[in-house]
Amino acid sequence: MYSQQHRSISTIQSHTQNIHDANHCLDLIIGPHDLVDFNQYEPLDFSFNGSQIGRMIIGDLTYGKDVIFKTHTHENMNHFCITRPKIGRPLFKKDGQTFYACYDQASIVSPEDKFELIIDKDCVQTFISFSKTFVEKILSDLISQPVTEPLVFQNVMDQNNPKIKAWWDLIDSIKNFTNNFTNTSFFQEMRSDFEYIIVKSLLLSQPNNYSDLIYKNTLDYPDFFTRLLEFIQKNIHQKIEISDLEYASGLSKKKLNTIFKKYLKCSPNAYIRHYRLKCIYNEISQSTHKINITEIAYKWGVTHLGRFSLEYKDAFGEKPSETLKKIIERQTGSAQLIH
Repeated sequence: MYSQQHRSISTIQSHTQNIHDANHCLDLIIGPHDLVDFNQYEPLDFSFNGSQIGRMIIGDLTYGKDVIFKTHTHENMNHFCITRPKIGRPLFKKDGQTFYACYDQASIVSPEDKFELIIDKDCVQTFISFSKTFVEKILSDLISQPVTEPLVFQNVMDQNNPKIKAWWDLIDSIKNFTNNFTNTSFFQEMRSDFEYIIVKSLLLSQPNNYSDLIYKNTLDYPDFFTRLLEFIQKNIHQKIEISDLEYASGLSKKKLNTIFKKYLKCSPNAYIRHYRLKCIYNEISQSTHKINITEIAYKWGVTHLGRFSLEYKDAFGEKPSETLKKIIERQTGSAQLIH
């Protein structure tokens, strides 16, 4: 597989007749899986031609022969994945239910989903994947609390839903923009905006197990609660105690716990901790040079580094150093040839 990176855009190309090389490419863009070969005497003609834009991968995927894509029973994928056939109708099977994916009814799967996709040799699919950590971070922003249960989408993306049609129109517009936009330094500044808009609009458009909570959280809060959240966000660089919230709001500790549970389904301390971690994650993710994680943590009000590292990994699925490593690797502009 050949992958050449220009700042925040990577071209990903793989064309092989070797099923092991095909599996290697799929491991990188999807995660752990099995690729079952119907007929070992019929040659594979695997091809993936696409791009990685930040934490989103998009491209055209073909196999050139009949295959079955299967998830592992005891190991989850690393990405949320969308398959939209341009040609053909792959058969999607999950929990005893089946449907044929097509251009107007794409399939979307979550990392924890266990499924099979039966694909014929002439099938050509538009394939999109988003890293699990990034999607859950945006979901956490939408619901203003940590993601405690796996995010699971309804598996059919029906284009008869106006929101889904609008989402695909958005994808087409951004693909066209990135294909024709030559100012890569300026695109670096817009890349995170594109990623955020695409994933946020997907979470708002495609039904999922957090849809009700997302809807409730987009409703207006009472003014006093909005001011309380603004107080936390304004002072997040400092240590914030419950007594500070009592003073700022004029409410008792018991009342504060009650209203936070009502509107955010968490305690005041949990919200403060989550918002602080989110600020740190954002600064690391948006950095354009090597940074000192300890300095950033202290800057955002962290007082216990060991506990911070554990809480960060619980929230984002990786250590702060791992987030930084991925950012640096994306920005090195290195090209690699993987056989």
